[in-house]
Amino acid sequence: MRKSGFTLIELLVALGIGALLLGLLLSTTLANRRLYVLDQSRTATNQNLRAALDLLVADVRQAGERLPADFPAVEVKQGTGGAPDALILRRNLLDEVLLLCDQNGINGNQDNIPVAAKNTNQLPEAYRSVCQFRDGDGNGMDDRIDRWRAFRCAQDGNPACATGTRHGDKVRAYLYDPLTGRGEWFVYDAEDQSGVKIHKGNAERWQNAYPLGSRVYLVEERRYFVAGAQLKLAENGEADTAAKGVVTGVRDFQVRAQAGGAWLSGDFPQTGQSWRALQGLELRLRVRVGQVERELVTKALPRNVLSQ
Repeated sequence: MRKSGFTLIELLVALGIGALLLGLLLSTTLANRRLYVLDQSRTATNQNLRAALDLLVADVRQAGERLPADFPAVEVKQGTGGAPDALILRRNLLDEVLLLCDQNGINGNQDNIPVAAKNTNQLPEAYRSVCQFRDGDGNGMDDRIDRWRAFRCAQDGNPACATGTRHGDKVRAYLYDPLTGRGEWFVYDAEDQSGVKIHKGNAERWQNAYPLGSRVYLVEERRYFVAGAQLKLAENGEADTAAKGVVTGVRDFQVRAQAGGAWLSGDFPQTGQSWRALQGLELRLRVRVGQVERELVTKALPRNVLSQ
């Protein structure tokens, strides 16, 4: 009796058809995979662009809050040779601004900063009233320092700080000379027992000398720059190494300021120019994820420019 089965030709034909079908299936699967990866890259690119620009625009709108025209609330630093730009935005966190009330100013290793005076006779006439010691609640401390201490102590909510039995709650403050435009950050961590001084807690020497009339602010600073294909955010004078990553895959970040009806090609503000001259900021961000690279441009204006 003869047994039925596949001939060699039939087997080869079946294998060929199977290979063809498998090839078609694999090709379709790979194509779908490429489309899926491409769609993921598009979505990630768009999300990175939107998230970064939304954050930037929100910070731009708050820039300059409680700050005068002669304080650098908005700064644009152009990158060298087409490199990405940097954007610095500042706002004041407290209405109370302290004034340096030392006839000789401060410099070097001086850690106690006089921001009021119980005897103003040695001060120029213009500073006697504003530096005069004020103690409305009779606690032996100038009322303006009281408000600064309340802000400092509120950072961790420990009631012992506000009563003067706890020290060490730290905030970053900014000393600024409006005559030269120079300023620097320091750690404000306590008040002097004299009732007219606040204490600088960091051990570094002052980088500059500051004259009578320099101002002390509780400023929030947000500095955006690009490093290692990341848009980074450094807060309150942080070094680049301590900055936080905002989005990855950044290929370029360009900022243009508009003032006097023209878009400026250089830094902002320019010599003798106030941040209140700003008419708009153009923010241009380019991001690449996978094979997808896109650029988004938006415009923003600090709302505090309009409240002059």
